[in-house]
Amino acid sequence: MDIPIADVMIHIDETLPRDALTKLENTVRQDECVISASVPTGKEHMMLVAYNPNCTSATDILARVNKQGIHAELVGL
Repeated sequence: MDIPIADVMIHIDETLPRDALTKLENTVRQDECVISASVPTGKEHMMLVAYNPNCTSATDILARVNKQGIHAELVGL
């Protein structure tokens, strides 16, 4: 069974240490509709998220990030 996959890039305004970024990645992945979430080394202000658009949206994912007290914006892909 194929599921649709959408990608979104989220710009993180704050400079966060790696442990905080890892915690944020894990928090975003807790959404059952998120397939992956990662902040690449060397690009600590950008989080790439792959998700199933049939059960969540980019704005919902951004809201999850913002609920952690992190200022961020959708960049898109």
